[in-house]
Amino acid sequence: MVSSSIPTNVQQVLDKLEGSDQAIMKDYFEQLQNDIDEEIEEEEDVEMSDNDSMDDEPPFPPQYEKGEDYDLTGEMKMQAADLKSAKDYAGALEKYNAAIVAAPPTSLLYANRAFVLNELKRPRAALHDCSKALEQNPDSAKALRIRGKIHMGLEQYRNALKDLSESQQIDYDDDAALDLKKATEKVHEEDAAAVKKRNEEEDKLRKRAKEIKKAREEAREEAKKQKESESTSMPEGFPGGMPGGMPGGMPGGMPGGMPGGMDGLLGVLMSDPELAEGMKNPKVMQAFTNLMSSPGGAMGLMSNPAKLQEMMQDPEVGPFLKKLMTKMGPMMGGGGMPGGGMPGGMPGGGPGNDIPDMDDVPNLD
Repeated sequence: MVSSSIPTNVQQVLDKLEGSDQAIMKDYFEQLQNDIDEEIEEEEDVEMSDNDSMDDEPPFPPQYEKGEDYDLTGEMKMQAADLKSAKDYAGALEKYNAAIVAAPPTSLLYANRAFVLNELKRPRAALHDCSKALEQNPDSAKALRIRGKIHMGLEQYRNALKDLSESQQIDYDDDAALDLKKATEKVHEEDAAAVKKRNEEEDKLRKRAKEIKKAREEAREEAKKQKESESTSMPEGFPGGMPGGMPGGMPGGMPGGMPGGMDGLLGVLMSDPELAEGMKNPKVMQAFTNLMSSPGGAMGLMSNPAKLQEMMQDPEVGPFLKKLMTKMGPMMGGGGMPGGGMPGGMPGGGPGNDIPDMDDVPNLD
């Protein structure tokens, strides 16, 4: 089984993520490890069924049950050995069967029958006899060699490596050495393939973690910019300062006109929360921009009572202008709008004109 622990370098990447993203990536990694484990288990299952003949094998040969006819066992063993040397494995199997059922079999007898069973393409029965032999004698080099060879035939190289290594430590054999070398090479190939696959999966995981981290950073930066934009009192601003100015001055209040930047007017707008909030209204913003951009600025509007009346009667623009002109009263030295709304009036005003009374305009408050 593959260890489910997260590699250190991957954990370092995960630690840099925030809680929700870190949990998502850890779940993904655990699922990845589970998938790898399942694949390995499937491969092990396939190893046990690689040789289709194992499922088609006849039943196991007869096993010892009772009896102690050692003379018969000895005779059958000698005949079996001769037949095995002649490579008559079917005949040898019959003699080994007779020897095993006649008297309690030895570890060597089980190993010899396992050999001929394997030659007859009956690996499952051969593995069973090897296990029987090793139950009686765990240090049977012959049983280990035969079982290792059976594993080689089934492409179960890791099992073959284990059995052949143990057999060589007990009793060295040239043929077994060749099988051991091949098994070692195959196991190294399997390990290299597994490491490569694991590294590829970990690289995918690291790449995904970096992508999530980058996306989070970009999202934070965008949110920061959005917040800064929303916190600005006048979102669209006035590039180049407030246009128009107020040349000619306001009678009774600000001779010589306001400078182009209109610092005083801006101060009024920015110092009053209600006016600053009103400037966020696109309609108010547009009306104010048109007012300040028109010839003569606000003073030019005073000579156009019909336009001023239209603006003052607008339910959104009118209250804003009233609030603004009320705040501007002190700056105009008591000048103000005609019609009684602000004392003193602006030139051209007086009773009977078409400019609405400021008291008739709804409050901005």
